[in-house]
Amino acid sequence: MTTPRTEIPRRVRRVAISAVASAVTTTVGATIAATLTAVFAAVTLGLASAATLGAQSAASPDVFLVPLSVQNNAWRVGVPANLTRYPGYDNQPAFAPDGRALFVTRTMPDAQADIVRIDFGTGVQSVAYPSKESEYSARPLTTANGTTVDALAVIRVELDSTQRLWRIPLDGSAASPLVSGVKPVGYFAFPDDSLVAMFVLPASPNAPPTLQIANRDRDGRAFPARTIAQNIGRSLHRIPGSNAISYVQKSSERGAPWHIVRYTPSSARHDTIAVTRPNREDMAWLDSTTMIIGDGAQLYTRSVRDSAWTLLGDFAFAGLSEITRIAVGPSVQGRPPQWLAIAANPPASRLHASGPVTLPPDERTSAESVRRDIFILAADSMEGRGTGTRGGDRAAQWLAQEFAAAGLAPAGDAGTFLQQVPLQRPVTVTPGGRNAPRLLSSWAAWDSLAPDQRLRAANVVGVIEGSDPARRDEVVLVTAHYDHIGIGRPVDGDSINNGADDDASGTIGLLHLARAMARGPKPARTIVFAAVTGEEVGLLGTKWYIAHPVRPLERTVANFNLEMIGRPDTLTGGAGTVWLTGYERSTVGDMLAEAGVPISADPRPAQRFFERSDNIDFARRGIPAHTFSTYNLHPEYHTIRDAPETIDTVHMARVIDAALLALRTLANETGVPSWHPGGRP
Repeated sequence: MTTPRTEIPRRVRRVAISAVASAVTTTVGATIAATLTAVFAAVTLGLASAATLGAQSAASPDVFLVPLSVQNNAWRVGVPANLTRYPGYDNQPAFAPDGRALFVTRTMPDAQADIVRIDFGTGVQSVAYPSKESEYSARPLTTANGTTVDALAVIRVELDSTQRLWRIPLDGSAASPLVSGVKPVGYFAFPDDSLVAMFVLPASPNAPPTLQIANRDRDGRAFPARTIAQNIGRSLHRIPGSNAISYVQKSSERGAPWHIVRYTPSSARHDTIAVTRPNREDMAWLDSTTMIIGDGAQLYTRSVRDSAWTLLGDFAFAGLSEITRIAVGPSVQGRPPQWLAIAANPPASRLHASGPVTLPPDERTSAESVRRDIFILAADSMEGRGTGTRGGDRAAQWLAQEFAAAGLAPAGDAGTFLQQVPLQRPVTVTPGGRNAPRLLSSWAAWDSLAPDQRLRAANVVGVIEGSDPARRDEVVLVTAHYDHIGIGRPVDGDSINNGADDDASGTIGLLHLARAMARGPKPARTIVFAAVTGEEVGLLGTKWYIAHPVRPLERTVANFNLEMIGRPDTLTGGAGTVWLTGYERSTVGDMLAEAGVPISADPRPAQRFFERSDNIDFARRGIPAHTFSTYNLHPEYHTIRDAPETIDTVHMARVIDAALLALRTLANETGVPSWHPGGRP
């Protein structure tokens, strides 16, 4: 249930990705708002003028999450995913120490800046500390265990325009200055638990900003600050594994290089480390010796031992420009950071479509037919559709009958719709405690087993041949897994995990697509429909299909997978809207959006849903492969409560309409989908 936005109190408002522009009513008067705008210019751009701020605001930077990894002893980046599709200023990202959330600065419609927490688990974006002041540049402050965030250090623009470093607790209790005697502060870093280094704006318009260091206030005492450098840049960072910070030393001479300097408070020593990229000051540290810096649409790295910067990634293909702030994810349990967060200007054109798909009345999916089918496939009689079980076999037989009734050509074994999959009876137990059969490499290996060890399951595969002689050998593969987790421990007398949403919903969607494509105009490309088995126990059906494709994989131009489409997702607009996993990785997402499919990027990229369904194995083979989904974090997931009566069939019918438009686009467009640089897993 969504609370009407006009009734949300400021102290409890929640900010959704698709609804930020409709946030709370104005609480700052026009005079103060104008003052905040001027101060915002100073905080954001150093000594820039208010006119420059206008240009910056018009650019409306967003925050992007970028996968980060180490391969062959070299850093690698993936494709950036936009976390803040909001027509305003989103910037200054900072990770929570456990890597499960990100804090960003966002300007609201009332011109006030708030710190927004983006939860990677739920995707929910919420104001961390609602107040009448504006806050910028959040840095998490942790409790003694080093991972629990109980407060944020922020730059607060107070109602009288004083600009100081504050501590804002996340439990809603009173905020307090961290360093009360220094103002106006623009940026900061903590060399250790007692010291803070601050970028301090000058009192005189012609004076340069200074780097000052001070002890944090404690016991009601304020400590004096001392100036240790002048004419510095805004990028201040603690160097990992040390009690030193880095800062950017600018030059007063036009065209002279800028330098990255390490400052060690214990020795008061300044050591020049490197020259920045020309006129670029926004950098961070990947580890104790490796720096990263933004330059236009590009990211560069450089070790303290190197003599030059090395290109790490170029995001021009994604339409990004002017990468500025960079935050590096935490190193958790000794592993290298897995994420970057960058602020950058997004593409001028955002292709995400909105609104329902309009189809002729005779082509619209009926919610009644969706309900009928979901109550069959997710019925108790299917016994939870466990892989290799009696209920799973019953589901496969029903799907084969429906494929035949729809008019598909059989593409399974021996002229049937069933592609048999050889398995060995369970010999291991999955982390969730379920018995897991083992996929065998061949039927010969199956024949060699003792009869009581043999098990089989089946993919259900049908084909619609392409009608264009030039493209009929090209294939669009549509998949959904029909298996679920079977019968489990009884709860209130019920032991059947019906799996209505996971993934009877996607399978029913696939079935409706097959019916619609079979009775409509024939597609230019060949379409293979595969309801696969064994997803829940290791993508077994998909792995067998890849080893034994009914059409050549090298001619398969795209895999269109459907998973968990039975419930609306408020983060993407609610009923009838859908998101595509890995949207940013290939051209598929924009191709569908241009065709009018109401589709958006996965609003929870840190959950890595792209890697958690059947599409991932096809993607690893080089096929642009993505999953259509609408919501999969509900509490009924993998429980007996995932029952057919919980499915929103009206929503699901509209999603199937969108999927039909998407499939027609993939099957008939002249262009062939391709991976973006770094997008292929």
